Formats: sequence, structure tokens, C-alpha cells
Amino acid sequence: MTERYIFHLAFPVADLNASKQFYVRILGASIGRENAEWLDILLWGHQITLHLRPDEVLSRERQGKRHFGIVLPWSEWQSLAERIRTEGIAFYREPELLLEGTPEEQAKFYLEDPSNNIIEIKAYRNFSATLKQKGGACNYGEE
Repeated sequence: MTERYIFHLAFPVADLNASKQFYVRILGASIGRENAEWLDILLWGHQITLHLRPDEVLSRERQGKRHFGIVLPWSEWQSLAERIRTEGIAFYREPELLLEGTPEEQAKFYLEDPSNNIIEIKAYRNFSATLKQKGGACNYGEE
């Protein structure tokens, strides 16, 4: 059996319930452990712990380039972008294609959670070419 490593990320939020609703309703996360101080969400096979720490939440301007993200297979990225648009959910940055028609073609959009955390959701048309990987340990985005 091949081992699979799970990435874990933890950050502060201003309101646990609003954050929970955002990650579950918009991104399809499921809930793991939770209590009054924090909760675990399971998102795309990884664990994110949201800590109720309103005093540690930074304004959008103070965060600079801080964000986290995921690289999805191309068709999943398209489906998610379309669902978000259809449901009228605001994008932080609208979906866009970059380097279109090249081996490094990619697509991305950004969302903002209720605590100003920025989430970048992207897809690579050709993962290996875009990230200069040989042997393709990951084939996300390959079509």
C-alpha cells in the first residue's frame, strides 16, 4: 500500500460558524473534530484547523501575498468555478487563463473566506511542463 501524506494548515478566524459554513457550503469541506475554540475541516484530502482568534485576524491589506491554495484537475477546476458563479458567490479575483495555448497554460481564481483568508484555486493544463517536473509524480490537471 502506498503511503499518502496529509497536509495540515492552521490559521485564525474571527467567527467559527461563519467560517464553517463557508468551507462546507462553498468548497465542499467536511467537518472533523470541533469544539468552542477550534474546528478541523477536511478539504480535498487535507486538514485545516480553524482557530477562533479574532484578535489575530489580519485585514486584507495587512496580509500582503499571504494565501493558501489547491491545484485541481482541469475539469474539477472548471466545474467549481462554474458552480461558484452560478450560485452568485463573489470571487476575490475572477477566473482567468494564463499562458493560454502554451505547455504552461494554467487557470486560477481566488476566493476570500469570512476572515479575509485568501484561497487560490488553480489548475494546470500540463502539470509536468508548468512545474518543470520530469516523471510526473503528480498528474493533476493533465488532460
